[in-house]
Amino acid sequence: MFKEIYFPVKYVLKNSKDTVKTKVLNVGLYDNSEFSPGTYIRQMTVLEPSGKKQRINENDIKFLEIRDLKKVRRRFVNSKSVLSKEAGLLQVMFNGNKAAWYRKSFYTGPIYTYETQNIDYLIIRKNKDLTEISFKAPGLKPLLKEKLGTSPDISALIDTMADENDLVNILKLYDKK
Repeated sequence: MFKEIYFPVKYVLKNSKDTVKTKVLNVGLYDNSEFSPGTYIRQMTVLEPSGKKQRINENDIKFLEIRDLKKVRRRFVNSKSVLSKEAGLLQVMFNGNKAAWYRKSFYTGPIYTYETQNIDYLIIRKNKDLTEISFKAPGLKPLLKEKLGTSPDISALIDTMADENDLVNILKLYDKK
């Protein structure tokens, strides 16, 4: 059994305007010191001021911000504001003036394994284009070139893209053009 580890969290429920600051129980895949989407998928466990644990359903949350032990801050918004349908929380991977990138995490295996997969959504604001992307799919680079234009500097970055940070940097550059 893993030691329970809590991360600082801020959240707003759909039926409230109040921001609640407390701690959330991290539910890790291999250990509880690494952030895992299992922390909020379906429900999250937070500590009340009294120290009592309270469960909150993912679909009741409008906004969520978690800071892990490495001081990495992750923000989440309710999917209805992005996808126009209820699908739980989306992680805000990048949110710029011209483009945005959101990630939906969900369980893939038996609940007790906490294995998750992601669906990523790329939004190009000028034509309100919402595209489902798979970060590991072979067709991602041509798709990004199609969506983000043929600027030589962006195209070169797409060709050498290796991880999520590279895609964030590409979207930042796209946002400046």
